[in-house]
Amino acid sequence: MTAWSLSAAPADQYYGQLRSHLESMGTPIGPNDLFIAAHALALDLTLITDNIRELSRVPNLRVENWLG
Repeated sequence: MTAWSLSAAPADQYYGQLRSHLESMGTPIGPNDLFIAAHALALDLTLITDNIRELSRVPNLRVENWLG
């Protein structure tokens, strides 16, 4: 299993771009979910979550729900 560090990717750049895009579309998400999504995008990872409804708003983010 690989451990990823927050310093391993430019998640802050993704965060700013995503926040601006989602707010301009009128579909913002919470700041914590936004940071998690930005980090997954920066590392080109699939995000495993039970919060598909909110995170599906993030363009190009691959999400999977293993609970249902």
